[in-house]
Amino acid sequence: MNKVLLPFFFSFPIFAIAQPAANPADGAPVDIADWMVIGDKAKAYGPQINGGSITFTGAGFGDKGKNEAAFFPKIAMAEGDTLEFTAKVVFTGVSGMGNFRFGVYQKRSKDHPRGWLGYTAYAGIDKKFPKGGLFASEPGNDDGYDKATSRVLGESTSPFRNLKDGVYLLEMSLKMSNGQIECNASMSPEAMPGEAVARYSGVDSQPATSTFDALGFSTHELLSADTFELSDVVVKLVPKP
Repeated sequence: MNKVLLPFFFSFPIFAIAQPAANPADGAPVDIADWMVIGDKAKAYGPQINGGSITFTGAGFGDKGKNEAAFFPKIAMAEGDTLEFTAKVVFTGVSGMGNFRFGVYQKRSKDHPRGWLGYTAYAGIDKKFPKGGLFASEPGNDDGYDKATSRVLGESTSPFRNLKDGVYLLEMSLKMSNGQIECNASMSPEAMPGEAVARYSGVDSQPATSTFDALGFSTHELLSADTFELSDVVVKLVPKP
């Protein structure tokens, strides 16, 4: 079985970030571009893009943890706005228990891999976080997104389960309310959407940012998936009614 690695956001250089654009006024999906495995300058792991499917794989892909990212025009949230992110992900060749992390971020600097601000949801088994975690970055974070784990917004309200080969649905929403950000996130098997492997709800009373321009995904080396595929990836801003 070929192994594929997903690099972590805090380890490698980042490039080709989409240029800022005006917020969508009607809740229309924004353009998502610049898919990459961070640090994979030779693009040994892809992505292979076919229509709306983005696939990362290649020799050694699952040997260690890797991070994928994508970027979109900057969205600045105002009071009452809700930023919604949904996606379908497929793991193939899972050989361990591992864990998976996903989130929405502002990439504070385009010149280095540090400085991710935003929100990270954990799924799968991690001995350090037996009940998972929904994490908010520190305002001064100068490291990778999953290094900033001191601000825990909540634990999973559904029992944690091992991740296996298969199709999962990701959801994350951020709502600006009274200067706070209400964050909800979940990961569910497509075949059993009512049985989430992780589900979170939390409030960040001191948001590090209310502007977002990046998606992040991290597959731990223990998950050891040979292939990671995304499709139906949607980011949109729903303005206050």
